[in-house]
Amino acid sequence: MSLDLEARMEVLLVKERLHELEMAYCRGIDRRDPDLIRSIYFEDAIEDHGEAWQGTGYEWVDYIFKDYLHQFEVTAHYVMNEWYKVDGDRAEGETHRASYHRRPNGEEVTAGSRTFNRYEKRDGVWRISYRGVTRDWMKETRAAPPDPAQPKHMILRPSLPGPQDVSYGVLPMFTRGAID
Repeated sequence: MSLDLEARMEVLLVKERLHELEMAYCRGIDRRDPDLIRSIYFEDAIEDHGEAWQGTGYEWVDYIFKDYLHQFEVTAHYVMNEWYKVDGDRAEGETHRASYHRRPNGEEVTAGSRTFNRYEKRDGVWRISYRGVTRDWMKETRAAPPDPAQPKHMILRPSLPGPQDVSYGVLPMFTRGAID
């Protein structure tokens, strides 16, 4: 394998790891796994939501689990466009996200946002060192009531936010806790 090809393969492996960090954030929020989210940040990482909120990544995890997520019975976070640039032990990435939040009273909030991330490799491990967030759009609606006339195949198991979610029983490799 040529050195050029080896270097390009290494960049691809780094980009895959950065993608995994983004996926871990989404799963951690939706499955209510604070240890998973905490593990994507370096301890001194900055989480920057402009005037709305600023602190460390660890403080962000504490805040969302103590003061924010409890108001939603279901959330779903999706990463759409991703673009990463790698330079040695540093990288940057912009990710576009869509998120869905439903309160027990049926209120729904759907939003589009972007994150601007800086990543570093320290002691052989890639994690987020800075994560900035901006919202592109937001829409509030009300969930439709259940329709008993739906075909049987449309009535699925419910998505549950914590460790009781069906995914943990069906996918035993997806354990709770830090990303490996």
